Amino acid sequence: MKLRKINSLAAVALGAVIAFTACSKDDGAIPERVSIEDIPAVSMNLESGAIAANITVATQATFEAKFKATLFFAGAKPPTKIDIVARKRNGTIGAVKLFKADVATLPANFSITGAELAALFGGPLVLKDTCEIGPDIYLGTKKYEAFPLYSLGSGQGVTGMSAVGFGAVLTFIVK
Repeated sequence: MKLRKINSLAAVALGAVIAFTACSKDDGAIPERVSIEDIPAVSMNLESGAIAANITVATQATFEAKFKATLFFAGAKPPTKIDIVARKRNGTIGAVKLFKADVATLPANFSITGAELAALFGGPLVLKDTCEIGPDIYLGTKKYEAFPLYSLGSGQGVTGMSAVGFGAVLTFIVK
């Protein structure tokens, strides 16, 4: 009985020593180079309100899509400018191409044709190609890319936030 009591007291004493001597770390104030920035959510939607469309291989020469770039939250601080960029992928992700540069006012309406997509990517689209169009957002001198090489891009959040009814990226799938 005494041994059990001694073991219990030893365990409590050891726990108290660990709890009261645990280290506390104080790194000081947050450096000025670390800050929080409000990046405006730029919505990219087709004229129909959708965020995706299909292009058939046979009719890509006559394909045309009209879309709009706008601030998702009315009254939000707008970006300095945006560039509309596109990338094509067919199993692998291709290079990002500039579609429209220096868009300074939002909302802005755009139109893209199958011929423009083919010229942008250096050849006609083929079966199972996917073209994505999104905004590179500029705030002052900082650029937030739509399609960065190693991470999620501007507005990509939880799978492009498609569940909330707007897209940060438009998708065209060749079928």
